[in-house]
Amino acid sequence: MHECTQTGPAPASTADQPPGDVERRYAATLIEHERAVHRQAEVLSAGQNQLLEMIAQGQPLKQTLAGLMRLIESQSDGVLCSTLLLDEDGVHIRPGAAPSLPEQYTRQLDGLAIGPAVGSCGTAMFRKEQVIVTDMLGDPLWAPYTGLIEPYGLRACWSTPIFLNRDQLLGAFAMYHRTVRSPSAHDLQLIAVATHLAGIAIERTRRGDELARHREHLEELVLQRTAELRDAKERADAINRSLSAANQDLANALNNLSITQVELMRRDKLAALGALVAGVAHELNTPLGNCLMAATSLSGQARAFAELSAAGLKRSELDGFVGDTVYASDVLVRNLTRAADLVTSFKQVAVDQTSSQRRSFALADYIADLMLTLRPSPMHSAVVIEQHIGAALQMDSYPGPLGQVVTNLVDNALLHGFAGRASGAIVISARLDAPGWIALTVRDDGCGIAPEHQTRIYDPFFTTRRNAGGTGLGLHIAHNIVTGLLGGRIAFHSQPGQGTSFVLSLPLLAPSIGVAAPASAT
Repeated sequence: MHECTQTGPAPASTADQPPGDVERRYAATLIEHERAVHRQAEVLSAGQNQLLEMIAQGQPLKQTLAGLMRLIESQSDGVLCSTLLLDEDGVHIRPGAAPSLPEQYTRQLDGLAIGPAVGSCGTAMFRKEQVIVTDMLGDPLWAPYTGLIEPYGLRACWSTPIFLNRDQLLGAFAMYHRTVRSPSAHDLQLIAVATHLAGIAIERTRRGDELARHREHLEELVLQRTAELRDAKERADAINRSLSAANQDLANALNNLSITQVELMRRDKLAALGALVAGVAHELNTPLGNCLMAATSLSGQARAFAELSAAGLKRSELDGFVGDTVYASDVLVRNLTRAADLVTSFKQVAVDQTSSQRRSFALADYIADLMLTLRPSPMHSAVVIEQHIGAALQMDSYPGPLGQVVTNLVDNALLHGFAGRASGAIVISARLDAPGWIALTVRDDGCGIAPEHQTRIYDPFFTTRRNAGGTGLGLHIAHNIVTGLLGGRIAFHSQPGQGTSFVLSLPLLAPSIGVAAPASAT
């Protein structure tokens, strides 16, 4: 509203009026003016509260700014309000709200760059200070834009920058008039209210837009991570399926290996039994041959005695026949006894090697019986097999599997340790180790095991002499028997050219389920 001004003394025509009537009319005018000012203040206050609620509710910025422009226009006659925004690049002008200005006019301001002579708003944002232009047609700031404003009759423009916390420029608020004029004190108050509320609305919107961008970015990240996790899960599922298939293949291979191992162990037992038969034949050959010779000699002497008896016997001939008979009888008894003992030993070894029955036995006696079947082949006839085991060592275990292990170790030494050599020695020894444990050693003075092969000697089917009949399962089977059924462990030491020693750490009392040997057992 424009300020009321006194027009001067009362006209002459009022001279005849009573002084009291003039004073009453003047007082009534003042009261009405004060009421109008009060109503405008109430409208402004209510409008500000409504705008603050719109800002708090997140109403669209253009709608909020348009409401602010209308509120300011309602407080001053003939004013046209406008808000321009500064682009985030800090250079270009973007429309905000100008509900009373021609739309074509505000459209032509979109995209202009601020500068030192870009109308009122462009210059105010460039200078970051208020710019008051009372006559747009005569001001140099508007010289480039006279063709823009003349069609709309705009003459005055007062522009004030909009700041956030007095440092960040957000835009500009402008008051237009179609007459040449300067702002009143009331106009300046309205400008302060408008720039303050516009700054709050613009900043609230920018923060909301920034928050929305962050939210969209976060949603994109969530979707991306979700897709990555889904892809990772699919890859993991594919890997699990591959691993399951590989595990199944491995299980099948292990099952086939177990079947093959059992079959080879059975064949190994049959081969051991065949070697046992050969050993029986060899060992029984001498006593039975002696018996046959003594029986043949006795038979010839009996026939000669019969002939002599028909012609008449001499005392000396009778004594000679009796002496020869006693001698032949002694030879027969000794050799038959030896043959019987051999048969008993071989029978026990045969039973042990073809079964896994548990029993108590003297280790020295069992190894001695076993050695009868461990005679080297003619190729290694000069290889000596010796035994050094004390008679007091008693075991409660499985002699058959133990014999199979010792047989495999000796055969392995003959096949690999003495390849290309005609002579050598294999020594089987045993001693007490940790309490309740013995250390059974099979040592040879052969060529030893090459360093590159020492990590693989227990692998199934690994052999360096396959063309010489090796299957690669002897040491693998021996390892499984020692660590499984016998409840012990097996270790070896080998130096190329200096032979190999295998040490079996075995409990004197075999467990029902194999347990590991103590750390001190070597």
